[in-house]
Amino acid sequence: MTGMIDTYKGYVSLQECDEMGHMNIQHYISKSSDSSYNLRVALGHAALDQAVSGLGYVALEHHIRFHRELRASDLVTIRSGIVEIRDKTMRIYQEMREALDDRLAATYVVDTGCLDLETRRLTPWPDHVRANAERMRVALPQEAEARSLPREAVERDVSLARADAEGMTETNRSVVNTWECDTNGHMNARFFMARFSDAQGHMWAHAGLGRHEQAARGLATATVEMRLTYLRELRAGETLFVRTAILKTEGKTLRYRHWLFSGDTGEPACAAEGAALLFDRSTRKAVPLPEPIRQRLWNNSQSRNGSEE
Repeated sequence: MTGMIDTYKGYVSLQECDEMGHMNIQHYISKSSDSSYNLRVALGHAALDQAVSGLGYVALEHHIRFHRELRASDLVTIRSGIVEIRDKTMRIYQEMREALDDRLAATYVVDTGCLDLETRRLTPWPDHVRANAERMRVALPQEAEARSLPREAVERDVSLARADAEGMTETNRSVVNTWECDTNGHMNARFFMARFSDAQGHMWAHAGLGRHEQAARGLATATVEMRLTYLRELRAGETLFVRTAILKTEGKTLRYRHWLFSGDTGEPACAAEGAALLFDRSTRKAVPLPEPIRQRLWNNSQSRNGSEE
């Protein structure tokens, strides 16, 4: 694809894999984040220049499609290009492939912004960054288009009051560690996804299909698509918590929602929507939700909808 450049080359380590035996979703963003630093250099907006320029680079939204599982020892490459350049933001396309067979593993569409590190507000891109971005222009391929989660799927009217009213359950409570913060001095995007990954086990347990039950049935879960909208920076030492709701099922696909809040202030920091599948561990094929679980989710959905009327 014209305009695409190499921005990451690495490896799936055993500690990056979860109990399903494949690379955990947080590490897809971890490798994408590493990729973005190399893209920054190509744009003339390197992190090492921040002290002089006073400008950073911040993720605003992620749309990720997970196309195949990656296992321990798989070799990974990421290529990147620019879909659109605007005054203060740009849209980036990244694709992750397994290096040995060149099969597509994940696609990312990332809206990023130029961050004034003093005011903590978006500011126009420097002219040389815009010029470099134009040389890396690419068209968004069909594989990266939304499948289950169009952009409007993400609820942006996020508040703790709404989470309470809709009966969203708490699925994570933790703190921002210093080592989770990046060159902008705030929690890196990987660790937003890490909190949502940690929340998944509690989400499935709340649905009546916890990890022990899954193992007994020979089942496992996998997220196939996800959207994240970053609403607020989180700093080292700040507490946080996640509220979660399972929304609906369509065929074999289950939709869920995570809202992440600052525990110190109660302000929303990130909203995410995901599409997941239940699969058979032996065949690695998607299977329908067990009927009692489906009925429980339906009852919960009806109860939640009734409380909104």
